[in-house]
Amino acid sequence: MPKLYLVRHAEPELRGVVLGHTDTPLSDAGRMCANAIRVPAALVFCSPLLRARQTATCLTPAPVIVEELREISYGDWDGRAWADIERSHPELARRKAADWRGVTPPGGEPWQEFEKRVRRALLAIRGSGAECTVVAHLGVNSVIHAALTGMDALGFRQRYCEVLEYEL
Repeated sequence: MPKLYLVRHAEPELRGVVLGHTDTPLSDAGRMCANAIRVPAALVFCSPLLRARQTATCLTPAPVIVEELREISYGDWDGRAWADIERSHPELARRKAADWRGVTPPGGEPWQEFEKRVRRALLAIRGSGAECTVVAHLGVNSVIHAALTGMDALGFRQRYCEVLEYEL
């Protein structure tokens, strides 16, 4: 049975904010960490966002960009610190913190749509029948993990550059 190696991108240059679609490069430490990742699968799929692409190109010179592996959009909240969001949208931020999947920020992507998008990407990746690596984001990887294990995506944790292994 082929394996899937699930990698969270390396540390981004911009930290301490809700990243979502904010397209930031890797930090110096992130580039060093990405260069140390080792996976046996030569076929590498990745998100189109720069932090994932830069991580993936440390694994292969030509990763396959999959648009559906893009992190969830937080709309107007992308690139902002949570404290700023709480000040500008106190009630909505409180509701979001209490129901992460059920509350969508202004201009953001609803969780259900995001989850469907990522599951479509996983289905296509599984269809390759090959051992492969996916380099993406915490939210994306949580959906993939949930799809492959049956566990709740909200309990998922993965450090930058951490490699998790699954059977497809």
